[in-house]
Amino acid sequence: MTTSLHLPGHADEALAGPGTRVLHALHVAGWLATERFEVWGVADAGTALALLQDDGLVRLVKSPRGELYGLTPDGTQRAKDLLAAWRKDASPEERSGARSALAGFEAHDSSLKHLVTDYQRQGDGIGEKLAAFDADAAAAVDAVGAAHPLWESYPARLRSALDRVRDGDTAYVTSPLVESYHTVWHLAHRDMRLLCADLT
Repeated sequence: MTTSLHLPGHADEALAGPGTRVLHALHVAGWLATERFEVWGVADAGTALALLQDDGLVRLVKSPRGELYGLTPDGTQRAKDLLAAWRKDASPEERSGARSALAGFEAHDSSLKHLVTDYQRQGDGIGEKLAAFDADAAAAVDAVGAAHPLWESYPARLRSALDRVRDGDTAYVTSPLVESYHTVWHLAHRDMRLLCADLT
């Protein structure tokens, strides 16, 4: 049984498939439960995960957090190969757009770190402060979502986390156990750095 993870034509076509999106999500996030793949653009993760397990690219472990999926060494290499194929095929405009999106995002990174540190020390007013930060970073975040198919989910995920914080659920500020604002921001940053590595 195969997962159809060949690279047809331009690598963007391969990156759009559920199998490759699962591989990429695990490459970025490390370990994920089945229900966490939907925000990465995978509607039916169960089917893709079963195929990837059959191919020896994904493994399932039981943890205190429940059943989690992660990449095998072969899966990690396949995920890297898919990104390398995109870098090889990317046009000058696509390369420039990815680098520019990363630079724009990183311009706001230290501000979020300071905001989170202040929140952990003081613990008050985080809803308004996070909303102000999000408004300031909105153009950069939207540019990330537009720069590459693998990044398109991040703007909505960040704003969903902000909405939860505004509704009083402060777990969505920093908790790694949910799609918190800080967690999604960190994943987006890692995702961009992985793709832009060695991108000239």
